[in-house]
Amino acid sequence: MAAIRTTTTFARGGIRATTRCVLALLLAASGAAIAGDGDPDPTFSGDGKALFAWPTTYSGMDVLQVSTRAVAVLGDGSVVTVGAFDTAGGSDGFDACGVAKFAPSGALDVAFGLGGWQLVHLDAQPFNDDCVGILPVPGNGMFVIAAKESMARPFEVLGVVKLRPDGSLDTSFGSAGKVLISSQPLGANAGVRFNGAVRAPDGKLVVYGYCTDCGHGSFEDFMAVRINANGSVDTGFGNAGWVSFGRTDATDHYLPEVATALAIDTQGRIVIGGHREDYDDQDDRGIPMLVRLLPNGELDTGFNGAGFRDVDLLGSYNVPAIAIDPHNDGILVAANINPTSGVTPGTLVFRVRRDGSLDANFGDSGLVVLQYEDGTAITALAVRQDRRIVASGWIDPTGADTRNFFAARMHFTGALDDTFDGNGINRYTFSAGSADVQVATAMTLSGERPLIAGLLTPPGPLPDAYTLGVLRLQSDAIFRDGLDP
Repeated sequence: MAAIRTTTTFARGGIRATTRCVLALLLAASGAAIAGDGDPDPTFSGDGKALFAWPTTYSGMDVLQVSTRAVAVLGDGSVVTVGAFDTAGGSDGFDACGVAKFAPSGALDVAFGLGGWQLVHLDAQPFNDDCVGILPVPGNGMFVIAAKESMARPFEVLGVVKLRPDGSLDTSFGSAGKVLISSQPLGANAGVRFNGAVRAPDGKLVVYGYCTDCGHGSFEDFMAVRINANGSVDTGFGNAGWVSFGRTDATDHYLPEVATALAIDTQGRIVIGGHREDYDDQDDRGIPMLVRLLPNGELDTGFNGAGFRDVDLLGSYNVPAIAIDPHNDGILVAANINPTSGVTPGTLVFRVRRDGSLDANFGDSGLVVLQYEDGTAITALAVRQDRRIVASGWIDPTGADTRNFFAARMHFTGALDDTFDGNGINRYTFSAGSADVQVATAMTLSGERPLIAGLLTPPGPLPDAYTLGVLRLQSDAIFRDGLDP
């Protein structure tokens, strides 16, 4: 179903900006926009927006929910997304991973799976599988990273499923297309949760999340595991393929530390982003933190002298996304304000230099504030080869349980890029019936074009429809030479 083009453009100076911690937001006020840059790409689905309404029933059961967890671009330009698929016949957890595929043109690829979509599960039948990510592989296939959930430790068992371009299982991989990683060296009582996955340039997969009781007390600790392209655990990484990171505070209390993002720099070092909480802080503030590992999984003590650092922004934040500056391996970090009474949701973006120091020359005294109207949140970051930074997420225009896709673009200095829609920011809406809660949850770059995916639902606590929305934006990098780099 094609969406009606309903992009809303912010007029320069015509959007209300708020502040946080006395930080000023300076909007770029000069320079002419390149025509179309930041607008939906009309070569994708006719208006830049592709929709897929998930089925409302499956195998005789009502479909309760389908999320949008990750998006990837295959070698031929096809777009694939993955999210948790839940039916009334499941238990308290999700049933399987729902994968949808679009052709490079933005049309649903009806030759894929069940007519453009496919269920992926780790057992013979869908049961208690959550979704972690989807990653491209050579030959236009894909890896679906999933986790089998249970109430008992280890809580989740990691699985990798390899699909062919048509959605069928690639039986040359693992056991009939699937690999389950049921053992780990973190201890018999360890509990693990997986949050995401990244494909390294050498084809290996790095899956990250957090663990409890894995050698650093009972609170959550950063965790990562590296998997070879054939599905085996890379035992040359960390402790038999696994790494956990935890520590105590000055009073010898273990700290809760949850990993929510990961990126790999040009030297193969792994940067894990997340937040920690103060054991003695009554407000349980979330403080952004980064850990950098050497390619072999050891802590990189060249980063802040310890391999990790906290960035206390004098508030409570979570870290939904990090990205690497390809020029100098600087680390871009998005920190969303944790919702509290009387605080307008918003995001701070900052940059940490490769040595672990905060870059005070970025933005305004080291920070860029993205906080507009009745609230914004960033869910994904990317850095182009020309060092310009793209952020995507959602914006709440009215505070009345209505949200839209949101994107911003910054120069490497942190200044908003006014060649992107005239002022560096834009809102995007889909025409999808009553589904006016439209939240972008994942992004990647197709060449240099942002490709943003998310979930469209009606308002209310138990919406009765779930629609996948995929947005592709035009890019001035394409206009310069006429080619998609």
